[in-house]
Amino acid sequence: MKFSMLPVLLAAFIPLISLVIAVILDRERRKKSERPPQAEKLLRPPGHSLSLRLDKTLDTVLDDVFTSCGLSAIAGLCVVTLDMLFAAHAPFSWLAVCVLVLALFVIASALSATKAFRGFNEAQNIRLGVRGEQAVAEALNEVADCGFRAFHDLPGGDDWNIDHVAVGTRGVFLLETKARRRRASRNRQPAHEVSYDGEALQFPTGKETQPVEQAKRNTAWLANYLERKTGEPVRVEPLIVLPGWFVRFPEKGSFLVKVMNANYLVRFLAGQDEIIPPAQVRRIITALDEKCRDVEF
Repeated sequence: MKFSMLPVLLAAFIPLISLVIAVILDRERRKKSERPPQAEKLLRPPGHSLSLRLDKTLDTVLDDVFTSCGLSAIAGLCVVTLDMLFAAHAPFSWLAVCVLVLALFVIASALSATKAFRGFNEAQNIRLGVRGEQAVAEALNEVADCGFRAFHDLPGGDDWNIDHVAVGTRGVFLLETKARRRRASRNRQPAHEVSYDGEALQFPTGKETQPVEQAKRNTAWLANYLERKTGEPVRVEPLIVLPGWFVRFPEKGSFLVKVMNANYLVRFLAGQDEIIPPAQVRRIITALDEKCRDVEF
């Protein structure tokens, strides 16, 4: 490679460098100059926490891509420099240093690219979770005629939330959404089917107990929270909703945590008896509204 290639190589990366600078400056400008048009907070939409996590993940992926490209550009300059040193019959020590620097930038670029790829895969999984919560939210909209009020993404702590809470005279229901992709079965179980025995979810690719334990734990927290806010005990029923899956029960029984798909959820909620007085329902709704109304316009 001749020295005349150096300006050509630099010019090739000017658009990338300009884009990086423009993105950074635009981020800072928006933080300093833009304000929401209204001060009132909004209720959390379905999948709010996952959407924020998705945005953050995609930003990180973009940063890693920029970093990888920038390091690759520097590695390219190292190649040009190495070619010049060879042509000038430079001392071996200079060549060794240049090769070492080149190797370091190539490795760093590869690591950044690998990190970006992993972040991209993570973003795909997060997006699946968002779509699952949106599917359950649509099902909850269908039972609004039965007097249910739905709340989404109820914050329980700094790093966890409850996907949905449905409240009405027919009861208070906590819903945890679990979106799973269908893959080839490992145990001859149909690819669209999940088996539930009251303790674990048996998918075609393996068994999961964490969703059931999570639902129990979150239900206890929510019941305690509502009792503290309303001054009266509140019974909360936990549900796990699996959009797109057929749920099979190998053993009949009344399980503490019920599991169903989004289509059956509508019939299940609509078929419940009225057990909570309207006045208590209003107090519960007020408590949940206060907890979930924290989204800036």
